[in-house]
Amino acid sequence: MPQPPAHQRLLAIVDQLRQQIAQQRDGACRQPRFDAQLFHCKGTRLADYLAELEQNLTQLIAADTNVIRRQWLAEKVLDQIAALQRECQSQQLRTPRERPRVDPRQSKREEYQGYETRLLAMIEQREQHLARAETLSVQQQLIRDIEVLHERLARCRHAMHKLEMSGPAR
Repeated sequence: MPQPPAHQRLLAIVDQLRQQIAQQRDGACRQPRFDAQLFHCKGTRLADYLAELEQNLTQLIAADTNVIRRQWLAEKVLDQIAALQRECQSQQLRTPRERPRVDPRQSKREEYQGYETRLLAMIEQREQHLARAETLSVQQQLIRDIEVLHERLARCRHAMHKLEMSGPAR
């Protein structure tokens, strides 16, 4: 039985790769997965590299005139296929490294607590200055500052209370 042309076999292999990649969790990595000589793509997902492979395969099939370019493209496509196949096979061996899920309410709570701490420190500082202030105008200014800081602290604590009342953290 005659074998199908080489480009049809390559298309079938790339189709199998596409199916394998579609079945896997294709999470983004922190850095590119392959050497820059093999893939020009700067993506971090397997699908990004598959797209580049498909583009190179299309160029290979369309390249009729330049034999040297065609040979170079064929070698590159084969190397890319082999690299993607190895990466697909090794995905099961890798432990998933997910970023810990950050509860937005928790991060907001921490932000408010930071505000509260800074406001309390500012109030204490102004009260110490007030105790040492010698002129009436400086004392009046410090009293106004302390009142404004207490108002800000009250708004901060109200926001924290509202956050607590909005429901349990996940």
